Amino acid sequence: MRKTKEELRQICEQNNVDILWSWSRVNTYLTSPYEYFLKYIKHINEDNNNCAYAPLGGMVHDILEKYYEQKIDYNEMLDKYDQGWMINIDIADLKFDRSDKEKNNNIKNRYNLDLQHFFKNHKHIESQKAIEQFILIKLREDIILQGYMDILIKKENNTFVIGDFKTSTIYKGKKALKECGQLVLYAIGLHQMGVPWKNIKIGWNFLKYQNVTVEQKNGKKKVREIERSKLGESLQSNAKTWLKHFGYDPDDYFVQMIQDNSIDCLPKEVKEKFEFDDCWVYVDLTPELLQHWTDLVVNTIDEINLKT
Repeated sequence: MRKTKEELRQICEQNNVDILWSWSRVNTYLTSPYEYFLKYIKHINEDNNNCAYAPLGGMVHDILEKYYEQKIDYNEMLDKYDQGWMINIDIADLKFDRSDKEKNNNIKNRYNLDLQHFFKNHKHIESQKAIEQFILIKLREDIILQGYMDILIKKENNTFVIGDFKTSTIYKGKKALKECGQLVLYAIGLHQMGVPWKNIKIGWNFLKYQNVTVEQKNGKKKVREIERSKLGESLQSNAKTWLKHFGYDPDDYFVQMIQDNSIDCLPKEVKEKFEFDDCWVYVDLTPELLQHWTDLVVNTIDEINLKT
């Protein structure tokens, strides 16, 4: 549950600070100091840019929050999503790309197929969990941040996973390191609550993708991250290997795989070579990464205060 203004004021008083910073506030400055100036100094409301990403992302987060708080059932998630899509896209006519109609339609169709597939196939998180968990992060005596974790998962081995539900394109490699600042801050806050570093993991659940574990002919298993709307097409090469192995003609199945966007049409012994999970991507919490984000956020806040 979100803290009230009075509760936040009391936290400020208890910690002898004038403001509780947030990742979104700091990141706004990192992205555009002028946007920060307009939003937080001049307090000018943002223009309606008719962009679909933020409203749809917020809607998806809200559906998952309601589901894990047991306010809606599993089968209701897709209905809620379809209703939100109709309001934002069919009625409000929000755009993914305002300058190119064809590109907008391509993105729109794939986005919708990806998210519909997610809500039909989401793997329920069985472990103990908390949704939108409030957390404080003290980076210096005069610099304290507040935040709400999308999901905090406690595993049986006493490991905590700080997770973020993302409807964006998947992060890999350097991109993941560049985008993990918020999760790193939450990890610092969790560690300050007494959780050892070795028991903290951070990661994103990229909702538009699925992790597909494929058994290879040598017995080893390989994990692929595949966009949900392209599963049938992307898994043809893997399916071909096992179809031939078991004596089937791949051409008898490929058209159906693409039409259904699945491997449901494949023989049982072939389907058993594939495992499907939600697409989680993790970042290692190295000392260097922790120091990098601590220094960057502290220096950024100092710079904002100086300019203000």
